[in-house]
Amino acid sequence: MGYKVLIISDAPKLILEIEKLFNSTDDFLILGINNTSSNAYVINDFLPDLILFDARRIDDVSTERITDLKIERNSSEIPLIAITSLDDRNNNLSLFHAGVEDFINYPFTKSELIQRVSIGIQRGHIIETLKKQAVQFSDVSLAANSAGNSIMIIDNAGSIVWVNGGFERLYECKLSEFTSMFGKNLFDSSINKTTYEAMMRCRQSEDYVVYDNVWETPSGKVKSIQTTLTPIFDDSGKFSKIVVMESDITDLIETERALEEKHDHLLTLTEHLEEANILLDEQRNEIEAQKESVEIEKAKSEELLRNILPWEVARSLQKKGVYKPKKFKEVTILFADFVDFSRISATYDDAEALLNVLSCYFETFDEITSTRFIEKIKTIGDCYMCAGGLPRANRSHPFDILLAALKMQKFVKDKAVEDEKNGRKIWRLRIGIHTGSVIAGVIGKWKFAYDIWGGDVNIASRLESSGEAGAINISESTYQIIKDYFECTFRGKIHAKNIGDINMYFVERILPEYSEDEQGFTPNAVLRKIVGSF
Repeated sequence: MGYKVLIISDAPKLILEIEKLFNSTDDFLILGINNTSSNAYVINDFLPDLILFDARRIDDVSTERITDLKIERNSSEIPLIAITSLDDRNNNLSLFHAGVEDFINYPFTKSELIQRVSIGIQRGHIIETLKKQAVQFSDVSLAANSAGNSIMIIDNAGSIVWVNGGFERLYECKLSEFTSMFGKNLFDSSINKTTYEAMMRCRQSEDYVVYDNVWETPSGKVKSIQTTLTPIFDDSGKFSKIVVMESDITDLIETERALEEKHDHLLTLTEHLEEANILLDEQRNEIEAQKESVEIEKAKSEELLRNILPWEVARSLQKKGVYKPKKFKEVTILFADFVDFSRISATYDDAEALLNVLSCYFETFDEITSTRFIEKIKTIGDCYMCAGGLPRANRSHPFDILLAALKMQKFVKDKAVEDEKNGRKIWRLRIGIHTGSVIAGVIGKWKFAYDIWGGDVNIASRLESSGEAGAINISESTYQIIKDYFECTFRGKIHAKNIGDINMYFVERILPEYSEDEQGFTPNAVLRKIVGSF
């Protein structure tokens, strides 16, 4: 099941025509309704990614309905494309003011319709993402306000390249005066011993460091300062810079009051990034380039979090700080493992070459699973683990997992043929699949990991270890769900370690009447429609 498109039209023939144009692709789910006042209830239930509004016979009522859709909370953020005719071009301006983002003239071709709908959906997703990032940046800015009254950035050579306004308030001197007294290179062993040792620990341990120090201002005032050092690394893992946050812990209340003066300026960052850059440029022109660098690093961190965790989990952690464990009554779990990996890996003299091959397989597995509502759980050595039906429950998970498993085996087998011709080492894959219940949640405090637990996870693992190279071994529970659509061979009761004897089946292929290819790896439109109906 792909993107959802809602058609609002009083012309049933137009709805039927559009549904036929989309019928050949699984990327879209189409629903057509009349232009009535009950649209809000349909939108709440269907949750479309885009609305196609029939505006060929434009009138004041139609314009008002579009305006209502853009005002109502459940549909205001949904992209809306108006279907118009060449005769109604003069009315496009009123439609635009009503809230239409794009227009498509009727009649239209299949490629034109799909392209305009796809662009509209992607544009809507980008806008939604930018709004979320703006809110998240506001949260980060507020947290920085509460953390202390001085922020500085130190480059990889030990030089201070940027300080905020709180720096001078804390040290009661300008940056030039500070460096003349303290030294320009904060990585130099000749500076303050406490500071030097903290800088070295931060770089070497690749973790944040907190320490206290004493500073005497030019006027003779002694302050106790608490410093937090956070190392930043680039995409290749190379040390890039240190972000330093400092606060006067002898007078915390005064520090918070000073930071509050910056509060209004920081909040403007959430309204519009361009306006925020202009305001920051007026106040601190000398640090503009450094601010943009911090923005980029933050965006990378947010993107990394979404890549590590499922979207629902990452969103919960960002908003609430926690993700409560959930029990799923039925999911399908897949374990894939390369046969004789230890022996194969020992034949590689170059560790990098071995990892490149393993990465090639795992990256392909990621591409396969990402197209079928499957969540990758983790990799353990040469073992690849994923599950369908979570974190968002669905009923198609046994088919999603099995179709993905067939593609994985096909890729491995095709690559083995190519490797044999070129004299390279041949890898063979063993897959085990089981359907059952699990508990899913997030573990870890600093390094989060989404994982699943339960006896059925162990059963899935045993099915993999009890399988054979090049085969897909499934349990009885999975077999009972998919048996009418796949060709399976009963293996009998096979003993599984610490579990006992269980029925196992080898999945040979998709049944011919549901297969698009002769080998039975690819589902045809009939099977795709069946799977999409779950």
